[in-house]
Amino acid sequence: MHCIFDVFRADFSGAAACLRESGLHHLLAGAWHRASRCFQTHAAGQPGAADVGFACALSALTVGATCTYLWPELKALEQAIGGGGETQRQWALQTDSQLRRRTMADVSAMRQCLAVFDATAPAATAERDGASLPRRALAEMRIAEALLLHVADTPQPDLARSDRVAGLCQLMAHGLGFKLPRALREALRITDERPSLIRDDNAFALLKARLEPDWRHDEPGSPTFTVHPIDVQMFDPAETTGDLCAAARNERRLLTHPTALRRVRARLVELFAASVRNDCGGNGDWRQIAERAMAVAAQQGMTCDNVLSALGIATRAGISARHAWRWSDEPALQPGETMRPAIPFDVARWIARVMIVAGRPDASAAHAPCPARLAALVRGDTPPSLRIGSPDWMRLVEGIDALGRDHWHTAFAQVCEEGR
Repeated sequence: MHCIFDVFRADFSGAAACLRESGLHHLLAGAWHRASRCFQTHAAGQPGAADVGFACALSALTVGATCTYLWPELKALEQAIGGGGETQRQWALQTDSQLRRRTMADVSAMRQCLAVFDATAPAATAERDGASLPRRALAEMRIAEALLLHVADTPQPDLARSDRVAGLCQLMAHGLGFKLPRALREALRITDERPSLIRDDNAFALLKARLEPDWRHDEPGSPTFTVHPIDVQMFDPAETTGDLCAAARNERRLLTHPTALRRVRARLVELFAASVRNDCGGNGDWRQIAERAMAVAAQQGMTCDNVLSALGIATRAGISARHAWRWSDEPALQPGETMRPAIPFDVARWIARVMIVAGRPDASAAHAPCPARLAALVRGDTPPSLRIGSPDWMRLVEGIDALGRDHWHTAFAQVCEEGR
């Protein structure tokens, strides 16, 4: 483990010392000595080339995912060692150039995606081995994989934050039905009795950026138009697929399976809400709070935006993962200093909308549909001047009640027309 840690820190000298002190040295010394002696003959004019070669070889030995996901690079290394001096020199120049161009953002995103591949590997292996799955279950698995990679492909400025994003994706994978190895579940402190997702306040902003639909840039009535606070649809179901092969067309249809999309989103909302309640101090009844706020707003002639702003302020003041999870790199509070909110205001408004959709904390009413008047508030596409209790507001509520679950995919004007 010390050896692997040194590799991730790019401390190849420390990793080399660790390797020399371990039993692997006797197994690898002969092979590495012959390869390095041949390599160093042609790499004298390329500073750092030996370190690059040793880093690739050591990564192949200590990181199992390398053998799976970086196989072309390993084959290139093998061919370079046995291809003669000029081949080795060209490989050294090319590899060194690639590593110099690779930034921390590239490395962090790659590490996070590898964590998702490892978390979803058992399900992918079962499918390749011929396990029969119903089409809906297979679609749910594919949608969840695409969603996890969508969240993971977010470059981070340092490895500490990258580790937290990787952990967030692994927690999401467990919550979405992927069976993680026991050692990883214990390392992440996962228990099925208490679902957990949010371990860091920065995760709220990341999830909002990746999961909140950018519906304002969609054409009203288009297949991707949605005003639910969480969207898991990665592809347009109406996109032309006539130029795709049969296998690619089938994969695309799996990723746009409407029932599977709805089930994955419902599970993600449930997981998010459980983590907010268990780990972030949000154990109140969000729907009851919203009902009270709307009653006051109707009396005072307030708009939807005013109510959401008030809910966002309350959320920002009372919700934080630091109530349960503390990180060693967080600054300690000074004497007399109070804990400042770590969640941006727009993210706090989004959390409030998701929690209203999630429902009441008690299990008996957890899956009760969101009332039309609260759904009208959560949609977020109402005009800023629309006052709660006004005739236009009532037409919106009645339209949502008439459309039912389909109102999330219908433009504001169309919903109001249904309510007339």
